[in-house]
Amino acid sequence: MTFAENINRICAERGTNLTAVVKAVKGSSSFTTQINKGSLPKEHEMLEMAKILNCSVMDFFADEEDLEPQENAHDEDENDILRVYRSLSRRAKHEFMSMVYEFENRNELEGDKDKTAAV
Repeated sequence: MTFAENINRICAERGTNLTAVVKAVKGSSSFTTQINKGSLPKEHEMLEMAKILNCSVMDFFADEEDLEPQENAHDEDENDILRVYRSLSRRAKHEFMSMVYEFENRNELEGDKDKTAAV
């Protein structure tokens, strides 16, 4: 995959677009077209873009075999959980994650029952 394909894919995954990222880095969106035609940003610009997109600069140069297929990455239940989570408000996400951590801790404690012998 090309730099342009990768950065556009990463932008889409993050819910943004290349124009917004380029504008945040350069103050102007005119470089977007040049990137899509094959130009590469300068090293410091790539670093800034990676920070904005919360990824590594190496992600901009990933090959197709380096990418995990998105459709097969999760089973149906995991996709449902992600769909519900993404639709929640910030407060509801916090409450949801509190329940997840509580559930996780309960499972860990129940798992210890088998290992604990009566004295």
